[in-house]
Amino acid sequence: MTIDGDILEIELDMDIEDVLELKKFVADRLVYIEAISIVGEADSFASSSLLQLLHSIKKTKPSITIDAIDKDLKLESYGIVHWIKDD
Repeated sequence: MTIDGDILEIELDMDIEDVLELKKFVADRLVYIEAISIVGEADSFASSSLLQLLHSIKKTKPSITIDAIDKDLKLESYGIVHWIKDD
């Protein structure tokens, strides 16, 4: 996890402890973060908690750009994750 200006860069292979650390980090800085992008390998993810956290962040701040939520997420092991917004 790194921050480049107002863009937070994360990797999909975060385990649950990393996801909890990310949650704490983002909680205090959500107003300053404009985008969350995925860096590194997109083969698989270690914990579905990361996707749940990203979805929660998107619901809290709809204007934030999150690559893994806003676009289809192609994972080598799982195929394509396609999000459908239900209002």
